[in-house]
Amino acid sequence: MNLTKHIAAWSFAVIIAIGGGLIISDFALNSGVVADSLRLDDQEATIRAINRAIPGVVSINVFENADVEVTDPATGIMRIEQQNIKRGAGSGFLISADGLILTNKHVASAGAEGKTEYKITLHSGKQYYGQLIGKDPIADLAILKIYDKNLPFLELGDSNKLVPGTSVIAIGNALGRYDNSATKGIVSGLGRSLLASGNDGEIENLQNVIQTDAQINLGNSGGPLINLDGMVVGINVAKDEGGESLGFAIPINEAKPVVSSARSNGRIIRARLGVRYIMITPEIAEERGLARSSGALLEVGDDGGPAVIENSPASLLGLQAGDIIFEVDGKKIDERLPLQSYISQFSPGKKLGLKVQRGKDIFTKIVTLDELK
Repeated sequence: MNLTKHIAAWSFAVIIAIGGGLIISDFALNSGVVADSLRLDDQEATIRAINRAIPGVVSINVFENADVEVTDPATGIMRIEQQNIKRGAGSGFLISADGLILTNKHVASAGAEGKTEYKITLHSGKQYYGQLIGKDPIADLAILKIYDKNLPFLELGDSNKLVPGTSVIAIGNALGRYDNSATKGIVSGLGRSLLASGNDGEIENLQNVIQTDAQINLGNSGGPLINLDGMVVGINVAKDEGGESLGFAIPINEAKPVVSSARSNGRIIRARLGVRYIMITPEIAEERGLARSSGALLEVGDDGGPAVIENSPASLLGLQAGDIIFEVDGKKIDERLPLQSYISQFSPGKKLGLKVQRGKDIFTKIVTLDELK
């Protein structure tokens, strides 16, 4: 009887063990299926996003009409000829069906002012001559135009919704040779500030840019950084040569006023507060003994220019060097939201409330922005 019980108990234990094994096995199998499915979903989303965006991405070749010395091989006599010389190549993308193109200012500035010719090539292979509508006086942005209708264009997303880890894809004319190259990565960081230099040695102060590990190569400048819905969240602008997978893009929300202005006015109009400043960090605050650890500290520029521009909206308010603007319309001004990044979202004539600290005093002022000339 006892033996029978032991056998029964042992048999039951075996059944439990086998059943448990089957359950574990089934769970592992299902996990593999789920993982494969997620990978497939991600791959399909990536392909869909690229296919959706690429028709509206363009290659931009910049030529300059320049005087060139040419030697006649028969006579040895030198003469001056005007030739179209290629000065640069980059990327851009259509933002309207009638041909408006968003790109970087440093792409549009590759040739001499007034002597530049833009040749635009679509993914379809169709080519156009482009017209410069304007260069942004604030950010590294420019608008070109080609003349046609029913052109494929990209939808603009919302860069304010980006968080680190978001999947993004950079598309562009890599190295000026490989058009519509796509690289994928994630948003590595937000609100970055850096100094970038172009081939001509010009230094650009980039603020509030998106950091991504999606590879951005020479020639990708001006191309779109898209999300997995195929919507533009940034404009590829630079990479850090000092490390690997350190690419940067201008948030698309900072470009929207430029786009809106080009559509409405046929040129780029920016609003002006009229101050020079540095963004305060905790380190700067401690070093200088400032009353606040964040905000925009008004101070004389590196070129000796005044902290407050004469006859500007800021000067009419009585702002002065040493003032700290730390809130605009209730928005905290810090490294993640620099003063100019916020101001540039608005048009001339917009009224904004500024909260300012001067020494130990805090006061509020209402300012009406004017146009940056």
